[in-house]
Amino acid sequence: MTGASSSSELAGWLTARRTALGLQQGEVSARTLDHGGPAGRVTQPYLSRLERAARPLEALTPARQDALRRALEIPAGEWVARTGLPLLQPAPSDDALQVLELVRVPVRALASAGLPVTEDHASVIDHELVPVRDHRPGMLVLEVGGESMTTAAGGGIRPGDRIYVDPGDLDLREGLVYVLHVPGLGLTVKRLRRYGGGRNGGALWLTSDNPDHPPVKPEEVTVVGRVYFHQPRGVRL
Repeated sequence: MTGASSSSELAGWLTARRTALGLQQGEVSARTLDHGGPAGRVTQPYLSRLERAARPLEALTPARQDALRRALEIPAGEWVARTGLPLLQPAPSDDALQVLELVRVPVRALASAGLPVTEDHASVIDHELVPVRDHRPGMLVLEVGGESMTTAAGGGIRPGDRIYVDPGDLDLREGLVYVLHVPGLGLTVKRLRRYGGGRNGGALWLTSDNPDHPPVKPEEVTVVGRVYFHQPRGVRL
């Protein structure tokens, strides 16, 4: 599991979580009292300072951290992955599994040019909580911006969707989807198809699931990795 988010990232995350629940700061404060009693209460002024990153989350006592997590309905696994802070007490079995099985992976935009570089921290736009069963060494999580892999029915890989890429799987195979870098085209997601000679013959073409995008056969291509998982918009792990 990677390190915790920065104070500003955590502040934005707490604010976004409260907003998603439709709660005012005072209502969250009241919830912390319900969950943790007087020892767990986080006052509205203090919550305001947390959301402005004027106070660090770890400055709260363990009891207040736990009450705040419960007040904001944050699963134990997500809390540990985001904050790096321990739980007040052992989690129930289902939450414990989430804690053990989540890996926090940076998300990068699928840019039109340039290769995604894991050491380039400036390119990180978000973080994804990936279950260990879906995690692969050196994996990339990319957020798609174009519509070339959107199907005619509106499905497929759409703008805003996230894809998991295995940079260790570089063997091009018929029918599978890859992230590739093509000179003049930039970074792209394409499905490999073989035309003119059957399954084991002919040339490999880069094709799109969107029928409005014609296939291309570049003279030069760099394979970034194979797409092995597709995370639709609105669904987060």
